[in-house]
Amino acid sequence: MKLLDELVDAFLNGNDNDMSYVLNRRTGEVLLDAPEFITGEPGIDWDDEEVAADLVMIPNVTSSEMYDVMGSFAKKQSDPIKLHLINVLNRNKPFRFFKEMINELGIENHWYQYEQDYAMCRMTEWLEEFPKLKTAIK
Repeated sequence: MKLLDELVDAFLNGNDNDMSYVLNRRTGEVLLDAPEFITGEPGIDWDDEEVAADLVMIPNVTSSEMYDVMGSFAKKQSDPIKLHLINVLNRNKPFRFFKEMINELGIENHWYQYEQDYAMCRMTEWLEEFPKLKTAIK
């Protein structure tokens, strides 16, 4: 898996209080930092300054950011679909009902591609902070 693909996956799926994803700026490796009882391996020793100096936390999407992405996707759809999606986004449990609605409307593949494209843009922008890595993925 390419670095950018790994970053996109970490960005979209890294919302867990017990674990997080980090990038080793020196090697370009994506690492999972989680308690040993989850992974079976020791977590990252953040007290080891030599190890921690090369590591940076990979950002992950927040629920408010993803809500905005869903709204943006909805606004780009044709009027009947747009109305359905905006209606579910304005109800309780918008994430659950949005996913149900995109499945019902048969546009789930369009949504997942839109979500991936968004995450790819966000991670590409984030990588600009690390010029050495950005050139390595091209």
